[in-house]
Amino acid sequence: MNKREEQRNKRREQILSCSLDLFTSRGYEATKIRDIAERLNISTGLFFNYFESKEKVYEELVQIGTQAPKSLLMQSIGISSPIVVFEQMAGYILDALRQDLFTSRMFLLMAQAMKSEGTPEGVRRIVSDFDMVGPAAELIKKGQELGEIREGDPVALSATFWGAVQGTAENLAIYPELPLPKAEWLVDILRAKK
Repeated sequence: MNKREEQRNKRREQILSCSLDLFTSRGYEATKIRDIAERLNISTGLFFNYFESKEKVYEELVQIGTQAPKSLLMQSIGISSPIVVFEQMAGYILDALRQDLFTSRMFLLMAQAMKSEGTPEGVRRIVSDFDMVGPAAELIKKGQELGEIREGDPVALSATFWGAVQGTAENLAIYPELPLPKAEWLVDILRAKK
Protein backbone atom coordinates (compact mmCIF):
# COMPACT_ATOMS: atom_id res chain seq x y z
CA MET A 1 0.00 0.00 0.00
CA ASN A 2 1.43 3.37 -0.98
CA LYS A 3 1.52 6.49 1.22
CA ARG A 4 -1.56 8.02 -0.42
CA GLU A 5 -3.65 4.87 0.17
CA GLU A 6 -2.44 4.75 3.78
CA GLN A 7 -3.50 8.36 4.33
CA ARG A 8 -6.87 7.70 2.70
CA ASN A 9 -7.47 4.65 4.89
CA LYS A 10 -6.43 6.57 7.99
CA ARG A 11 -8.82 9.44 7.18
CA ARG A 12 -11.62 6.95 6.51
CA GLU A 13 -11.01 5.30 9.90
CA GLN A 14 -11.02 8.73 11.56
CA ILE A 15 -14.40 9.52 10.01
CA LEU A 16 -15.79 6.16 11.14
CA SER A 17 -14.45 6.55 14.68
CA CYS A 18 -15.68 10.14 15.02
CA SER A 19 -19.09 9.19 13.61
CA LEU A 20 -19.34 6.29 16.03
CA ASP A 21 -18.59 8.61 18.93
CA LEU A 22 -21.19 11.16 17.81
CA PHE A 23 -23.85 8.59 16.91
CA THR A 24 -23.56 6.95 20.33
CA SER A 25 -23.46 10.19 22.30
CA ARG A 26 -26.00 12.29 20.34
CA GLY A 27 -27.90 9.69 18.38
CA TYR A 28 -27.89 9.06 14.65
CA GLU A 29 -30.71 11.48 13.86
CA ALA A 30 -29.23 14.36 15.90
CA THR A 31 -25.78 14.02 14.33
CA LYS A 32 -25.19 16.04 11.18
CA ILE A 33 -22.41 15.61 8.63
CA ARG A 34 -21.33 19.12 9.58
CA ASP A 35 -20.81 17.91 13.20
CA ILE A 36 -18.56 15.09 12.03
CA ALA A 37 -16.58 17.39 9.73
CA GLU A 38 -16.17 20.06 12.42
CA ARG A 39 -15.00 17.53 15.01
CA LEU A 40 -12.36 16.27 12.56
CA ASN A 41 -11.50 19.76 11.35
CA ILE A 42 -12.26 18.85 7.74
CA SER A 43 -14.68 20.28 5.19
CA THR A 44 -18.00 18.61 4.46
CA GLY A 45 -16.74 18.28 0.88
CA LEU A 46 -13.83 16.17 2.10
CA PHE A 47 -16.29 14.03 4.06
CA PHE A 48 -18.15 13.33 0.81
CA ASN A 49 -14.90 12.15 -0.81
CA TYR A 50 -15.08 9.20 1.59
CA PHE A 51 -18.79 8.58 2.14
CA GLU A 52 -21.76 9.57 0.00
CA SER A 53 -24.00 10.16 3.03
CA LYS A 54 -24.29 9.93 6.79
CA GLU A 55 -26.39 6.80 6.29
CA LYS A 56 -23.50 5.09 4.44
CA VAL A 57 -21.20 5.76 7.40
CA TYR A 58 -23.84 4.29 9.72
CA GLU A 59 -24.27 1.25 7.47
CA GLU A 60 -20.53 0.61 7.43
CA LEU A 61 -20.30 0.89 11.21
CA VAL A 62 -23.19 -1.54 11.64
CA GLN A 63 -21.57 -3.94 9.14
CA ILE A 64 -18.42 -3.85 11.28
CA GLY A 65 -20.58 -4.46 14.35
CA THR A 66 -22.15 -7.57 12.84
CA GLN A 67 -18.99 -9.05 11.32
CA ALA A 68 -16.83 -9.28 14.45
CA PRO A 69 -19.22 -11.45 16.50
CA LYS A 70 -19.98 -13.69 13.52
CA SER A 71 -16.25 -14.09 13.00
CA LEU A 72 -15.86 -15.16 16.63
CA LEU A 73 -18.46 -17.90 16.19
CA MET A 74 -16.92 -19.03 12.89
CA GLN A 75 -13.52 -19.42 14.57
CA SER A 76 -15.11 -21.80 17.06
CA ILE A 77 -16.22 -24.35 14.48
CA GLY A 78 -13.31 -26.74 15.07
CA ILE A 79 -13.44 -26.55 18.88
CA SER A 80 -15.12 -29.59 20.43
CA SER A 81 -15.85 -28.02 23.83
CA PRO A 82 -18.67 -25.44 23.81
CA ILE A 83 -17.62 -24.05 27.20
CA VAL A 84 -14.15 -23.38 25.77
CA VAL A 85 -15.80 -21.51 22.88
CA PHE A 86 -17.64 -19.26 25.35
CA GLU A 87 -14.45 -18.76 27.37
CA GLN A 88 -12.59 -17.72 24.23
CA MET A 89 -15.39 -15.42 23.04
CA ALA A 90 -15.72 -13.73 26.43
CA GLY A 91 -11.94 -13.35 26.69
CA TYR A 92 -11.66 -11.91 23.19
CA ILE A 93 -14.50 -9.43 23.76
CA LEU A 94 -13.16 -8.29 27.13
CA ASP A 95 -9.66 -7.87 25.67
CA ALA A 96 -11.12 -5.74 22.87
CA LEU A 97 -13.07 -3.68 25.42
CA ARG A 98 -9.88 -3.10 27.44
CA GLN A 99 -7.92 -1.91 24.40
CA ASP A 100 -10.10 1.06 23.49
CA LEU A 101 -13.58 2.50 23.65
CA PHE A 102 -14.32 1.69 19.99
CA THR A 103 -15.55 -1.80 20.90
CA SER A 104 -17.81 -0.68 23.74
CA ARG A 105 -19.24 2.08 21.56
CA MET A 106 -19.92 -0.50 18.84
CA PHE A 107 -22.02 -2.50 21.30
CA LEU A 108 -23.91 0.69 22.15
CA LEU A 109 -24.37 1.58 18.48
CA MET A 110 -25.70 -1.88 17.65
CA ALA A 111 -28.24 -1.67 20.48
CA GLN A 112 -29.35 1.76 19.25
CA ALA A 113 -29.59 0.54 15.65
CA MET A 114 -31.81 -2.36 16.72
CA LYS A 115 -34.11 -0.26 18.91
CA SER A 116 -34.34 3.22 17.38
CA GLU A 117 -37.34 4.18 15.28
CA GLY A 118 -35.04 6.56 13.39
CA THR A 119 -32.80 3.80 12.08
CA PRO A 120 -32.52 4.06 8.26
CA GLU A 121 -33.99 1.19 6.23
CA GLY A 122 -30.59 -0.02 4.95
CA VAL A 123 -29.31 -0.33 8.51
CA ARG A 124 -32.56 -2.02 9.61
CA ARG A 125 -32.01 -4.71 6.99
CA ILE A 126 -28.49 -5.35 8.25
CA VAL A 127 -29.47 -5.61 11.92
CA SER A 128 -32.58 -7.69 11.21
CA ASP A 129 -30.29 -10.49 9.98
CA PHE A 130 -27.97 -10.19 12.98
CA ASP A 131 -28.51 -12.95 15.54
CA MET A 132 -26.01 -14.07 18.13
CA VAL A 133 -28.55 -15.69 20.45
CA GLY A 134 -29.62 -18.46 18.04
CA PRO A 135 -26.15 -19.74 17.08
CA ALA A 136 -24.98 -19.54 20.70
CA ALA A 137 -28.10 -21.46 21.80
CA GLU A 138 -27.04 -24.30 19.47
CA LEU A 139 -23.63 -24.36 21.15
CA ILE A 140 -25.32 -24.36 24.54
CA LYS A 141 -27.43 -27.42 23.57
CA LYS A 142 -24.25 -29.26 22.63
CA GLY A 143 -22.62 -28.18 25.90
CA GLN A 144 -25.62 -29.43 27.86
CA GLU A 145 -25.37 -32.81 26.16
CA LEU A 146 -21.69 -32.95 27.19
CA GLY A 147 -22.49 -31.87 30.76
CA GLU A 148 -20.40 -28.67 30.43
CA ILE A 149 -23.29 -26.24 30.44
CA ARG A 150 -26.05 -25.98 33.02
CA GLU A 151 -29.55 -27.25 32.38
CA GLY A 152 -32.13 -24.76 31.21
CA ASP A 153 -33.63 -23.30 28.09
CA PRO A 154 -30.71 -22.82 25.66
CA VAL A 155 -32.23 -19.68 24.14
CA ALA A 156 -32.77 -18.12 27.58
CA LEU A 157 -29.21 -19.02 28.62
CA SER A 158 -27.82 -17.58 25.39
CA ALA A 159 -29.82 -14.37 25.80
CA THR A 160 -28.60 -14.08 29.40
CA PHE A 161 -24.96 -14.55 28.39
CA TRP A 162 -25.18 -12.01 25.56
CA GLY A 163 -27.16 -9.65 27.79
CA ALA A 164 -24.32 -9.73 30.32
CA VAL A 165 -21.77 -9.06 27.57
CA GLN A 166 -23.92 -6.22 26.18
CA GLY A 167 -24.42 -4.72 29.63
CA THR A 168 -20.70 -4.86 30.36
CA ALA A 169 -19.86 -3.13 27.07
CA GLU A 170 -22.52 -0.45 27.51
CA ASN A 171 -21.41 0.25 31.09
CA LEU A 172 -17.86 0.72 29.86
CA ALA A 173 -18.99 3.08 27.09
CA ILE A 174 -20.84 5.22 29.63
CA TYR A 175 -18.47 4.79 32.60
CA PRO A 176 -14.99 4.11 31.17
CA GLU A 177 -13.42 4.16 34.63
CA LEU A 178 -15.34 1.05 35.75
CA PRO A 179 -13.32 -2.16 36.06
CA LEU A 180 -14.20 -4.99 33.71
CA PRO A 181 -15.26 -8.41 34.96
CA LYS A 182 -13.17 -11.50 34.35
CA ALA A 183 -14.19 -13.63 31.38
CA GLU A 184 -14.87 -16.57 33.68
CA TRP A 185 -17.55 -14.55 35.50
CA LEU A 186 -19.48 -14.15 32.26
CA VAL A 187 -19.01 -17.80 31.33
CA ASP A 188 -20.12 -18.91 34.81
CA ILE A 189 -23.62 -17.85 33.74
CA LEU A 190 -23.52 -20.94 31.51
CA ARG A 191 -21.13 -23.31 33.25
CA ALA A 192 -22.57 -26.48 34.79
CA LYS A 193 -22.10 -26.65 38.56
CA LYS A 194 -19.80 -29.42 39.72
